[in-house]
Order: sequence, then C-alpha cells, then structure tokens
Amino acid sequence: METAAGVIELQKGTEKSVAAWQETMARRRTEALQALRDEGVEIESWFSLEIAGKSYLLWYMRADSMDKAWEVFNNSTREIDIFHSEAIGHMAVDAITAEPLIDFDRNGADR
Repeated sequence: METAAGVIELQKGTEKSVAAWQETMARRRTEALQALRDEGVEIESWFSLEIAGKSYLLWYMRADSMDKAWEVFNNSTREIDIFHSEAIGHMAVDAITAEPLIDFDRNGADR
C-alpha cells in the first residue's frame, strides 16, 4: 500500500461550495465507493481546517498504487469523479502535497 496526503488552500467565500460538495459526495456515496474500488483506493479522507484566517481542505489517501489511482481518476468519465474534480478545482487557490513519513495500521504495518 502507498499513501498520499496534501492541503488545498480554498478561495475566500467558498464555505457554501464546500458544504454542497460534501453533501453531494455523501449523497452519492455508493457511486464514490465504486470509483475508489476501481482506482485501487482503500481509504480517502477529507478534513476542513482553518489556519491564520485561511480555509483549507486536508486530504489523505491509501491505495495499492498512487500512480494507478491518479491515472484512473484523471481518465475517469464517471460523473462523480468529474463532479469531484471540478468542485475542488473551482474552490482551490493552491495545493501542497505532503511528504509521507509514518503510516501505521493496527496490524502493525508501517507503510
């Protein structure tokens, strides 16, 4: 398994857009989970945070292969993937990818 994470700085005033994105993704959970299966993604988590008055989304993924996951997502014609990509793209100012350091699971694997 491989991991990836990052932080996306959001444009000011996108709170309603974030809420609409979150609600849509939750409502279309079955469709999103099938997309994750096709991408080989085991976990995809999103968090909102605020630092020094700026809003961010923090994301974390664990997948069989991050290269495969990105390739399948980027070439996807699934409505949920297109919605997700466009929604984040419209809200984002900048994105920073994090360097993986430690990823434990309860079975003792260090990834």
